[in-house]
Amino acid sequence: MQPFRRFIKEVIRTHAIFNEVKFSSNSNSTKAKIGVRANYIEKFSKTLIEPRLSFSQRFLNYFRLEILGEFKSQTTSQIIDLQNDFLGVEKRRWILSNNDDIPIIESKQISAGIHFNKNKLLISAEAYIKDVDGITTRSQGFQNQYQFRIEDGSYRIKGIDFLINKQFGNISTWFSYSYSKNDYTFKGLNSGESFPNNVDITHALTFAGAYTFNDFKFTIGVNWRTGKPFTEPEGISSTTNNTINYQAPNSSNLDDYLRADLSGTYIFKIGDTSDAIIGFSLWNILNKTNIINTYYTIDDSN
Repeated sequence: MQPFRRFIKEVIRTHAIFNEVKFSSNSNSTKAKIGVRANYIEKFSKTLIEPRLSFSQRFLNYFRLEILGEFKSQTTSQIIDLQNDFLGVEKRRWILSNNDDIPIIESKQISAGIHFNKNKLLISAEAYIKDVDGITTRSQGFQNQYQFRIEDGSYRIKGIDFLINKQFGNISTWFSYSYSKNDYTFKGLNSGESFPNNVDITHALTFAGAYTFNDFKFTIGVNWRTGKPFTEPEGISSTTNNTINYQAPNSSNLDDYLRADLSGTYIFKIGDTSDAIIGFSLWNILNKTNIINTYYTIDDSN
């Protein structure tokens, strides 16, 4: 048997110019950065202008307002190849944009947050919105009616992140909550209507606590989130080679996810100049069964 080899070389050359202006007040209570990056993609004769903004203002001594915004782009996309038998094996590879069915990915995002920090207490709240255009169905890992479709589109994610961190002597605690809404829009799918992203997690809670005693440190963490979307089938169509008829894309959700973990470390000396760390970790100490993915395939016409 003669070996078969195939060598493919593709090149995208980008020329870029970047400029940034920084400002800081005498008291450092006000900080700002404004920049712009101009990209010229030689292969497609295309110019992309990408502004960036960072603004931070401290007020009332312990509060800080932060505003961030930027445009970005990239000429590479990740393709996910799933095995037809759905054994859970997937191959990911990076490919270059061709400015056609594999577009240049362009993103726009802005966020605004308020932070409070006093007496070892940190409270932070941030709202954000991000638009990403130029994604392809081949990069999203669909396991429903869109698995073999080749379309390009976009997604929009918007949400709020909230964080509290408090230290009590040898104890430090964290609590965070996230709310987000993440939707796809593909002109060639779902009649052009938006539908939930494959990784859309609406609510997520995290609690963690750490206790330090001499050279020992113990940590416990609890993670809870709503289940990610999936597509329920309606049945099997015998008129189209036994294909699955699906409901609306990502119109159902898995059960909520819950996991609690425990870990510990001990630091001890080895000689006069060296330290060593020994540790352990236990995952899912509540022995909670979580479904992290589900899909459907036909087996003997069932």
